[in-house]
Amino acid sequence: MDKEERKRRLTKKLQVNLAMTVREIFDGMEDENTRPQNMAYFDRIFEAFTKGGEGVVPREKGRKTIGTYCLFVPEEIIYAAGGQPVRLCSGTYDSVEIGEDYLPDSACPMIKSEVGLTTLPILSFYQDCDLVVVPASCDWKTKMAAIIEEHTPVMMMDMSRVKEAEASRALWLNQVVEFKSRVEKVTGTKVTRRRLRGAINLIQKAQVQFDRFHEIRKSKHPVIHGRDALEALNAYFYDHVESWTAAMSLLNDELEKRVQNQESVAKPAAPRIMITGSPMVFPNWKIPTIIEEMGGVMVADEFCTSNRYLHDKVAVDEGMMSDMVHAIADRYMLPSSCPIFSTSIDRKDRLLQLIDDYQVEGVIYHILKGCHPYDVETNITEKIMKEKGVPMLKIETDYSPQDVEQLRTRIEAFMETLKGRRRA
Repeated sequence: MDKEERKRRLTKKLQVNLAMTVREIFDGMEDENTRPQNMAYFDRIFEAFTKGGEGVVPREKGRKTIGTYCLFVPEEIIYAAGGQPVRLCSGTYDSVEIGEDYLPDSACPMIKSEVGLTTLPILSFYQDCDLVVVPASCDWKTKMAAIIEEHTPVMMMDMSRVKEAEASRALWLNQVVEFKSRVEKVTGTKVTRRRLRGAINLIQKAQVQFDRFHEIRKSKHPVIHGRDALEALNAYFYDHVESWTAAMSLLNDELEKRVQNQESVAKPAAPRIMITGSPMVFPNWKIPTIIEEMGGVMVADEFCTSNRYLHDKVAVDEGMMSDMVHAIADRYMLPSSCPIFSTSIDRKDRLLQLIDDYQVEGVIYHILKGCHPYDVETNITEKIMKEKGVPMLKIETDYSPQDVEQLRTRIEAFMETLKGRRRA
């Protein structure tokens, strides 16, 4: 068997495995009669993972696709240049074994998965990107860029770790300006002042629905499961911003009626749990699934793949091009609570605010093996929770399904502790 034939067979095998994983997730959802009807729109996006990724990302003739990693890549500029952003962060276990051919065992499973999906055509939209943009947000992503640039055009965006310093802001602004020039070359469309203003407004409309959604989730009666919330927000990775905004508006309408009717997807005694730490991406939802199978409810998260993704708006005082580019650069770095930065103050304040806003009773701190920035912050977060009087459970895992039963036992014991505190 020649090399190309082995590659073809391996690709087919992994596509079948991924399809089975996705079908298993949706088969479990079919038994949930409390799911909002308007989740069907988002379901269709992720069900397309069973077809090699065809139909996940909207394809328009002549429109260039810009793949992105992390939430630091300015999507306003991509839309202003007539491109379609696609966030490529991956939660697919089935591609990890391919990534391990390029990376050590200790590497982050998300990075392994992303490398696997880039080097083999398991999901088509990874190969369809005309440019892939990788911010140097962690060591693994920096080295990942060197691996995948053999398979796809890559642009690195350099980042400073001391974001408050004026030199750091200047460095990042230069990177954003360079990014704008690179995207213009790829798409063949000049980013004009009018187009950039329109793109900012486009994303701000999505942010209105994003904020509305999170306001609804503060309800005393949880009206949507945490896993469904992650799905709706993860769908933004792949969808066109206008389509996603319209779908979220319909979902929010439905959820607001549930709030008015005091409907709930969980029993009154269900512990209210927040998850923070390393990000979660479809289909790696084993922890939210276990929480809600065990009778808890995930009312909030603090992930860069969901809760933080559209949180901060671009603040434009003047309509000049330089003012807008400055505002966009600031929006993507200054408010960020990512642990790659030297200070933890923003992150601490954000966690405490979420606990109060969502009436959180317990926190699960999720660490992907090899995710060093979040692992280092474990003790800091534990101290914050102790001072706040909120129990915290640290879970270190990867994308493998092999530890599901062990996680189930630990999470169930944690929820019993929370129930005991409530009774006391």
